[in-house]
Amino acid sequence: MSAPSPIRQRKAYHSVAPAIPGALFSSLSIGLATVALAVAVFVIYSPALNYQFVLDDHRFISDPRLQSPGHLWEYFTSYVWAQIPGGPLSFYRPFFVLWMRLNFILSGMSPWGWHLLSIAKHVSVAVLLGLLVWKLLQDRIAALIAGALFALHPAQTESVAWVTVPDPLMSAAVLGTLLLFLRYQEHSEVKQLREEQLRKKSRKQIHSKSKNDFSVVWITASVITCLAALMAKETAIVLPVILFALALIVPFGKVGEDQAQGAKSLNSRTRAISAFRETLPFLCATVIYLFLRVNALKGQSIALTQHLPWSTVLLSWPATLWFYVKVLLWPVRSYAFADPSLTETFSLRNVFLPGLGVCCAVAILVTGCIWACRKAKRDLPDREAANVGRALLLGCFLLIFPILPALNLNALNPGDFLHGRYVYLPLTGLMLLAAIGWHLVKKGRLFLLSAAALVAVVCGILTVSQESMWKDDLTIFTVAHQMAPHNDPVAKNLTRAHVQVALSLDDAGRCDEALPIFEQAIQQYPQDWYAWAGRGECFFKLDDMPRAEQSLHRAFELSREPRVNEEWQQVRARMGLSSSSE
Repeated sequence: MSAPSPIRQRKAYHSVAPAIPGALFSSLSIGLATVALAVAVFVIYSPALNYQFVLDDHRFISDPRLQSPGHLWEYFTSYVWAQIPGGPLSFYRPFFVLWMRLNFILSGMSPWGWHLLSIAKHVSVAVLLGLLVWKLLQDRIAALIAGALFALHPAQTESVAWVTVPDPLMSAAVLGTLLLFLRYQEHSEVKQLREEQLRKKSRKQIHSKSKNDFSVVWITASVITCLAALMAKETAIVLPVILFALALIVPFGKVGEDQAQGAKSLNSRTRAISAFRETLPFLCATVIYLFLRVNALKGQSIALTQHLPWSTVLLSWPATLWFYVKVLLWPVRSYAFADPSLTETFSLRNVFLPGLGVCCAVAILVTGCIWACRKAKRDLPDREAANVGRALLLGCFLLIFPILPALNLNALNPGDFLHGRYVYLPLTGLMLLAAIGWHLVKKGRLFLLSAAALVAVVCGILTVSQESMWKDDLTIFTVAHQMAPHNDPVAKNLTRAHVQVALSLDDAGRCDEALPIFEQAIQQYPQDWYAWAGRGECFFKLDDMPRAEQSLHRAFELSREPRVNEEWQQVRARMGLSSSSE
């Protein structure tokens, strides 16, 4: 006589349970390891505390909306670069600007404080990822592995050492939304069971029981966090789709061992309607976000930066996706910058081979998911198998969906659209999948744990070596130009960084050292008005008025900056020339 199904499942589950040392995997040991990991992340990123503001940091910290109170409403009614005259009409990120305002309140103009908050934010995302893994798998080691590998992955250096990158803030809000949504689903499930148990009782009794239902609280908190994610960075637009798929494909069913059978009994239409109802509040939040975004961008929903033919965009996708596969799986060098991968015609090197590599990566992912689904259904009780299914779904979607917006090349920087920071959120999905693998493989766990620890150590060493490029603008673009010698924006910014060094020499009264740098910059980029203006100031200090007037005149022609015009007019007045109305 065969044993009933639930008994067989429990026997199978216990038959593969690992014989592991209890002390090694105790709650105290895991807690100490978590604290040690957080300390290790702070130590690894501690050199960044002495780094300067870089790249867009300079524009943000000088933004009057951040430096003084009374601009809160402007965060939600204007775009990111609204403080710059003629700034690009792109990026609606009010929650991100609000976060930077908080940074300015706490740290002012001190790079040290901004970097400290950036590191703390990164650690917080790793903690939220660990909590999500624990919520789904109830496996402390899996949660620790996921959080550790995510926090130490070398690709994160760009998003941590560069303090005004919005991806960590968005990722924290995305993970918070998922945690709150799962909590809401649990409460809804308990509520369904309670209603079934009280079905034969009076309405008054049912009403009295429903007063303690916190489902509304959890769903409201989840929707608010989702809206915050959308307002931190546009990539979070994929979040409502992920939640709908989660509710549709792996719905919560009845509490108990017949959960899987209860889920299967629902027809497709019923499940779709139920999933739509659960995600309707998030869709409403998305509509609100899009309305505010269009209003801030003056009627535009997407700001295009270039107009590449779709044939070029499609042919460039294989190389673009292969770049992100390497960032995720082989971060032995920095991928902060790269040469552009635009392809106008089909070729073996630029289209077929990268496409083949991407297809192999997808095949490995699909094969691993199929194995995990089958093993979970075979070895785990229905409830735990369903949670593994949810974790697989979330892992795949978090890995894939956030990369898709980066394929819209017409909305990215021309000639400079490949950046390692775009995989910050996808890495949470990859580490969630790694945690599932650990959770399901019961044999050789000590070996796997040792391997994970070794990978974490290697990642930590690579992170230390790669973060050093972010100490100042000149170092960033010097290293970036070595990595991407054919990236024209990088080369131009390297020249601009040299100009900044020359301006510092100019301020120090060392114009004889600054002039050769200005001359070289002008030779490389004749349209760069910064170099012309610096050259004019140096000639003015050296009392060479004709050259000063010529340089400042050219700087004003290129920039139309009022302050440059003022300096130019001063030189003309000193030369006894009439004021120019140009």
